Amino acid sequence: MKKDKKLLDVLSGISRKLAGQIHIRALRDGFMSSMPFLVLAGLMMLINWVALEPEFFGNYIPVEHMATVKLVGRKVLNGTMNIYALICSCLIAYNLADKKKFAAPILASVVSMATLFVLLPYFTPISVEGVADPVMLSGYAPLSLLGTEGVFLGIVVALLGTEIFLAVSKNEKLKIKLGPQVPPAVAASFNSMAAIMINLLFFGFLSLLSNVLFHCELYEIINKVLQAPLVGISTSLGGFLILSFFGNLLFAFGIHPGGIVNPILEPALMVAMSQNSAALAAGTAIPHIIVMPFEKIYGSLGGTGGTIALLVAVYIWSKRKEHREMAKLSLPTGLFNINEPVIFGFPILMNPILMIPFVIAPLITWTIAYLVTAAGLVSRLVVYVPWSTPPIINAFLASGGDVRNVILQIACIALQVIIYGVFLKIYEKTLNDQVEAVEASKVQ
Repeated sequence: MKKDKKLLDVLSGISRKLAGQIHIRALRDGFMSSMPFLVLAGLMMLINWVALEPEFFGNYIPVEHMATVKLVGRKVLNGTMNIYALICSCLIAYNLADKKKFAAPILASVVSMATLFVLLPYFTPISVEGVADPVMLSGYAPLSLLGTEGVFLGIVVALLGTEIFLAVSKNEKLKIKLGPQVPPAVAASFNSMAAIMINLLFFGFLSLLSNVLFHCELYEIINKVLQAPLVGISTSLGGFLILSFFGNLLFAFGIHPGGIVNPILEPALMVAMSQNSAALAAGTAIPHIIVMPFEKIYGSLGGTGGTIALLVAVYIWSKRKEHREMAKLSLPTGLFNINEPVIFGFPILMNPILMIPFVIAPLITWTIAYLVTAAGLVSRLVVYVPWSTPPIINAFLASGGDVRNVILQIACIALQVIIYGVFLKIYEKTLNDQVEAVEASKVQ
């Protein structure tokens, strides 16, 4: 028992340190701040490639006007999903500079944006109709590198570039001081002038070095070494299940996975989600089964561990008043995937019986959902929906309006209810036996 407690203390300490690590916090907060852009992109995709299709409202709009109607959605996508790497890079840099108490964190954000453009290729091959070979154009920023393909480049630029910028900014000898009569905003920009120039020059030479030594751009190296392997691991069934297993297990012991598992899993799943959305917009094959909403839609229903199934199981089978009251209080928040009242109030935390379905039930339904999707019986998820979107609605929206995905989700919930129900009965029998034992001891 002492060894178990010692191990939990070690894991808890590691989790706290990782969760408090400033770069991980900046990464987490940057991605969280980017959510409105993805939600809007998802809405536009639903309108353009679902609502305006012939089977919905497309027949009511003349064909000659359809392209004009869809233009609004396409333009909004250019300002959201198609520059997602740029958005994330700016937000992560801002959060990192702010957490490090830099006086003007907006400058770090702008420097990150400028650095990302420094690392874009100067010559870009463009396909032209009627021309066999691609035409090389200069001064053209491909949206693909500012969107899905450039997310990890944006992360590297935000974290490394901001660290360089802040380190140089601290050097008093490199500051240009204009005196107290100069407005603060002007003074701040001149104080940071050397730091901005050094940062951009550093990445400019880094890009040159990449081209000279490896004959490719820096973003290609980052994609091959970092982005592609992480996306591959996270979107494979085995990798996803292993990472999620440890996340759920840690949470069952009271250690939030946000500081250990999520920083590995979520950026890769966000990239995969963006790639699926881009494929939908381009009319090409959808590449990934496991993307960001997959976790909530088919496993973590009601929150981590799929606890909405426990609440339903309580309503069906529980004979204990306190459990039914807890379920009644927890269901409204559970519908929006907030389940702390269940985890800490039921409790599941450190509960050796209910911890088992908490960890295992989502793994089972994720596996089933993956296999069913791989078989082509339901649609792959193509639209980002926020984690707080209730069940049924999230499956319908994320799949682009496919009712089959909703049916699959309901089946996953039903299976989780049965799994939780078995362990709920065992748990309540254990509680009843304990009560009877106490009553018997009082009689004696």
